[in-house]
Amino acid sequence: MGQDDVELVSEAFGLLDSDRYEEVLPLVAEGFEMVTTSEVASEPDTYRGRAGVRRWFESFLEAMDSVQVEARRLHPAGRGLVIAEFVIRARGQRSGIEAEQAAIALVTVVDGQLLRLEFFTGLDRARAAARAGSS
Repeated sequence: MGQDDVELVSEAFGLLDSDRYEEVLPLVAEGFEMVTTSEVASEPDTYRGRAGVRRWFESFLEAMDSVQVEARRLHPAGRGLVIAEFVIRARGQRSGIEAEQAAIALVTVVDGQLLRLEFFTGLDRARAAARAGSS
């Protein structure tokens, strides 16, 4: 099951760019939740369900010409848990300036769909959360 979860997360991250992000929605569970905290986001918020994923991505597109999310490393972290080390790349609409931000998330997978993304400021924190969640 762990490798299937990693493959699902890899597929989902591969779809997160300006032109294809709608394609990730079938991989998102109805009860999906993603919370961005002030530690990792300039505008903390909670995003729920497929509409939340769409809202999160479209918030980038209000100011950015292009956005791409790339998984750099994916680690199985217990039953239904995957730690994703990834980068978000974007280019400003007006300025054309390109920016990149590294991030870490603990992804919960249930029944072949993404159920939760929880962001962390460090890999050790994500691993500790995974250990706590898989006990």
